[in-house]
Amino acid sequence: MSENKDMEELNIPEEAAEAASEKSRKKDKKPEEPQKPFSGALEWAGSLVYAVLAMLLLNLFVFRSITVDGESMNNTLQDQDRVLSTNFSYTPQRGDIVVLQADKIPNQYTGKYGEPIIKRVIALAGDTIKFDFDEGKVYLKKAGEQEFQLLEEDYIAAPTLASLDRHSGEEHTVPENCVFVMGDNRNRSLDSRSVLVGDVDTDLIMGRAFVRLFPIDQFTLL
Repeated sequence: MSENKDMEELNIPEEAAEAASEKSRKKDKKPEEPQKPFSGALEWAGSLVYAVLAMLLLNLFVFRSITVDGESMNNTLQDQDRVLSTNFSYTPQRGDIVVLQADKIPNQYTGKYGEPIIKRVIALAGDTIKFDFDEGKVYLKKAGEQEFQLLEEDYIAAPTLASLDRHSGEEHTVPENCVFVMGDNRNRSLDSRSVLVGDVDTDLIMGRAFVRLFPIDQFTLL
């Protein structure tokens, strides 16, 4: 039975009934809490902190911005180019440009350790590689295959003439959990051809470089 009907049965005037009904509604309504000063600014600051933390986590575990140091990757990458790399669900593949930890591998001919090193993956574990330094050619026999194939390397700056510690015709099989890397500027690159570098453990791969960010006018996918 409604409230107004109850009022009518008690012979309460209509105006008094409406006043009583309004008073009842006000009583049931919860008072609004006063807005705290600076609450909007605090919410904005909290959102900013979360955004910064998310960016830091992405940079630490997913993406890295790396500056190219030296000319060992000419002409694909130039000294001081800036690239973006990722290690998210990454498994090395032949032809990938990878970023290697500099605290384990010496940089160029100085033999010093410093900035992360950028090289190209040429062979994977189980692959066999050999060189013809007279002709400047590289041959690869993939794991499980029987024949060597001449690598078609349109990315190199010049034929592979620098032998470092390798010899023409010498076959080398990449051990388990390693990759064989070389710079695209073969005759100006300290890489897996040298005993100073050798086969690189996959644990030393920080990620794959997939885009050149800088210079802006040379922005490109790698």
